[in-house]
Amino acid sequence: MKHQIKKAAKVMGEGLLLVWQDVRNLWPVLLVLVLYFLLGKFVLHSLCPSVILTGFPCPGCGMTRAMLSILRRDFASAWRFHPFSYVLLMWAAAFGIRRYILQKDVKILMKCLIVILIGMLVFYVYRMVRYFPGEPPMSYDESSRLYRLYRLWKGNV
Repeated sequence: MKHQIKKAAKVMGEGLLLVWQDVRNLWPVLLVLVLYFLLGKFVLHSLCPSVILTGFPCPGCGMTRAMLSILRRDFASAWRFHPFSYVLLMWAAAFGIRRYILQKDVKILMKCLIVILIGMLVFYVYRMVRYFPGEPPMSYDESSRLYRLYRLWKGNV
């Protein structure tokens, strides 16, 4: 039993060291993401660059609301906002387990992520054809920069 505890502690220590190394290597990316989220939340009032610029939803629109719904255990709402939230959560869990607990190569998971993102694009086209414009997240935002420029050009400020 003591041997198993020591082995688990060693794996956890090595996993935490890997997490720390990844954070240290990716700190510029993480800093940009934090600044982007702060700017989006408090200045632009949206986190989606597609919505901010064009007013149209992006392939990931609804993902934040879906994840927050999952945290509140409102699984039906999460599914309605974006069903791929479950797929991405499973992928993230598999990535974390494989990279930080099993300490194995994650190249196959990165290939899976590409397939997931292609699936999200296909689902986006389906949602745009089937539901746009409709309820959020598949709605048009008239406060977008492009729409404001269009109104300015037309003289309808």
